[in-house]
Amino acid sequence: MSIHIITGDGMILKGRIKFIADMTPECNILSDIGTDHAYIPIYMVKNERCRKAIACDIREGPVAVANRHIKQFGLEGRIETRLGSGLKPISEEEMDVCVIAGMGGVLIREILAEDIEKAKLAKTLVIQPMNCIETVREWLYGNGFDIYDEGLINEGFRIYNVIVARWTGNTVSKDEFYYHIGEKLIEKKDPLLKRYIQRRLDIINKVLSEMKAMKDPDFYVIDQHKKMREELCLLLEKID
Repeated sequence: MSIHIITGDGMILKGRIKFIADMTPECNILSDIGTDHAYIPIYMVKNERCRKAIACDIREGPVAVANRHIKQFGLEGRIETRLGSGLKPISEEEMDVCVIAGMGGVLIREILAEDIEKAKLAKTLVIQPMNCIETVREWLYGNGFDIYDEGLINEGFRIYNVIVARWTGNTVSKDEFYYHIGEKLIEKKDPLLKRYIQRRLDIINKVLSEMKAMKDPDFYVIDQHKKMREELCLLLEKID
C-alpha cells in the first residue's frame, strides 16, 4: 500500500491516494464515499484544504478503522464518519466536494444515478474508477455533467484515471472513443497518456487474439475492437 501514516502531526500520502487528494479542490465540506481508512479526509483537514469532512462507508469495519485513524490525529471535531450506501448518508446541504474513489465504474455510475439530484448539487465530483471508466464518462456526459479535468497516475503495474466533474445541465453525446480515452488527457498532453494507450492496445490485441480463436466468434465485437485499435494507433502517432 502506497501510504504511510506518521504518528504525531503529519501524514504522508503517496501514489494513487495522493494524486486523488491533489486533484481535489479546497472546499468547505469534503465527502469521501467509500472512505476505507479515511486517509483523504484526514489529509485534506490536516492541510487546511477543507473546513470539515465526512467519511462514509457501507461497511462497519472500514468505518471503525476510519474512526481509529481520525482519533489518532485528534480530528474528531472536524471529521465525522457515517455508515451508509453511496451518497445517502450525505445531506443536500453538505454536497460541496465529493470524492468517490477505489470502486468499479459500474458501481460508481449506480451511486451517482441513485442520488442524481444530490450529485448535481456538488460543486465538484472527484471520481477514480478502478475499471469500466468508459461507463462513468458516458453517464456523466449523458446526464449533464462536464468533465473539466482528468489525470493519470501510475502505481505499481497499473495506470489509474482521476476524473474531476461538475453538473452544468448540458447533456452531450460523444464519439465512443472519447468515453474510453478522456478528451482532457489529450488536451493536456498528460505525460502518462502514451504509456496508457500502449497498455490499452496490449489489452485489445490480447482480446482479439482470444476472440479469433473461438469456435463461434462475435464479428461485430471484433470489428468494434479493431476500430478502437485503429483510433488508438492514430492518437499514438500524433503523440509521437
